[in-house]
Amino acid sequence: MKDKFSLRQILERIFLRDWPLKLTALILALGLWVNVGGLRSPISKRISNVQLSLSYPSDMELLNTSVKEVDLIVTGDKNKIDKLRREDLVVVLDLSNFKPGDRTLTLAPENVTIELPSGVKLEEIQPSKISVRLEKLEEKEVSVKPEIEGTPAKDFELYGFTVTPQKILIRGPESYIRSIDSVSTEKINIDNRSESFMARGIGLNVINPKVRPLEPSVDVYLIIGEKRIERIFNVPYEEHGSRHVVIVSLFAPRSLIENLKPEDLKINKSHTQTPSVVLPDYLQEKIEVKSVKLR
Repeated sequence: MKDKFSLRQILERIFLRDWPLKLTALILALGLWVNVGGLRSPISKRISNVQLSLSYPSDMELLNTSVKEVDLIVTGDKNKIDKLRREDLVVVLDLSNFKPGDRTLTLAPENVTIELPSGVKLEEIQPSKISVRLEKLEEKEVSVKPEIEGTPAKDFELYGFTVTPQKILIRGPESYIRSIDSVSTEKINIDNRSESFMARGIGLNVINPKVRPLEPSVDVYLIIGEKRIERIFNVPYEEHGSRHVVIVSLFAPRSLIENLKPEDLKINKSHTQTPSVVLPDYLQEKIEVKSVKLR
């Protein structure tokens, strides 16, 4: 004969039998709901100072933008939002379709890119507008000027220098490079030098970070020699039976010019030419003739 249970007995079996175990299960289920289901209720949160990255073509440069960071308003799963870190977020705005000129850009969820976890939505960006200037990159050829420091050894001086290459190309926004005609090198020290030398691989100094040299370095040959002095000679010569004097100014190393005498110099003069001086063969290209004139 089958057992028959009253409604009361059935309810007692359900709610009272093994009640400590059932109570524990109920508490666990409630806790799980609170921690998993309850925390998934959408929330809204502001995340401040998130990096803003503006993407633009390689043949253009972005100028005049002071906004580097923005604030975000996000909504979604609290558990996921609480795990978001400002350092891990980047807001990217694509400017590849923009032409050069001044622009006011709108920052909105639909025209930026940002990586957020599923269940988290970008609602707003602050500020919502920024002003920028896009400018075409240009190239220009400019001369190179060595930056020299120090003093040669006693009784020596720097005669000059040669730079290889003498000119280089620079690249930058047109408005920036328009006024640049030359760039300087890193400093080259000539302290206590008594002979010429080659300085290789000398870097270039371009002050504006938006402008860069297309040649990374240059070679500079520095010409150093004995100190030079200027000396005046009164050189006599005869023309058509008449005696004349030509004043000759020479510039040369002291050791070459100190023992030079007026009779070592020859004057060449014709009816159609101004006087010119002829130096001894061994002094050719070693002495500079500064001036020649009749007294």
